[in-house]
Amino acid sequence: MPSPERLKIEANRASYFKPKYLDSFGTFQDGGLKYNNPVRPGLREVRRIWGDVGCDLVLSIGTGFQQKLLSPVASNVRNLLQDGALARVYRASMQSLSLNGQLSWEDHWHGLDEEAKKQHFRLNLPLIGPEPRIDDVDKMQYLHDQIHHHLGDMEGIARAFKAVSFFFELDGPLVWDDGLFVCRGFILSRSPDSRGLVQSLRTSYPFAQFLHHETSLGFLGPNDICQLCGRFQKGVTFHIRHPSDRVNLQLAFNRLFRRSISGFPQPMEWFVKRQKFSAKFGLPDHQSRNEPYRPLACICELRRYRDTSAQVSEKKRALTIQTRRHTKRRCL
Repeated sequence: MPSPERLKIEANRASYFKPKYLDSFGTFQDGGLKYNNPVRPGLREVRRIWGDVGCDLVLSIGTGFQQKLLSPVASNVRNLLQDGALARVYRASMQSLSLNGQLSWEDHWHGLDEEAKKQHFRLNLPLIGPEPRIDDVDKMQYLHDQIHHHLGDMEGIARAFKAVSFFFELDGPLVWDDGLFVCRGFILSRSPDSRGLVQSLRTSYPFAQFLHHETSLGFLGPNDICQLCGRFQKGVTFHIRHPSDRVNLQLAFNRLFRRSISGFPQPMEWFVKRQKFSAKFGLPDHQSRNEPYRPLACICELRRYRDTSAQVSEKKRALTIQTRRHTKRRCL
């Protein structure tokens, strides 16, 4: 007679997770029959919340898939058990995009353009032979050993995550100067430990620097971290021909590897619009750019305020929003 533990395992294997009822929301059920790979509903949710912002990175982690080394060979003998309607329906359902997470990812991957593919990563373990059952504890050591041989480009994924921990913020409207627009701002970090992040990057990549296309914006260094609050803040200035031109600020780790920081590539008019520099009644936070609204106790805030005040006092024409004008050509 099977043990109670064995009976419990068999019962769990034959069913799905119990539905969960939440007050004010309703009943939620296991999504394994529809979204075993939730990358697409996840991206839809991102667009619903953030609009046109999108994702800097997408990382999909699988649980292993059966690697078929040979193409299937059609049999010359008809087998009702293999070629019957029920068998075909079962095979089709198990290979559907809803149930097969790997096929769902491949379908999603092939629908991306080449630029978007650089932001999407997949970690999954190819298995020779059938996939182990979810309760097959005897396969745990085998799976553990195989993972070390199929880790994928973990270093590349780590570089991508470190790069998008930095983001750019304009410090004022674009300024027209001698045929070009001057962009002044700060590269900031969303990392809770900016000091540790910079130290880790400098240890692995001593000559890491920020680039605007091929122009250096400065090397990554500890001098850009405030000694009081520990925040990373690097002032940068670069020039563009027009606000609608796509700009790409990158973190160059070395001569071989570089990654775009968060939000790029993007035209500067996108930043002007999101930061609402063209607002007719001041900034969204109701702060004045001419005088600080409170005492500035932090050195990095004081430096940032001084840089901003200097920009406002410049006797140069500031840009609100400009668009290119296109003339229609008549065809005779």
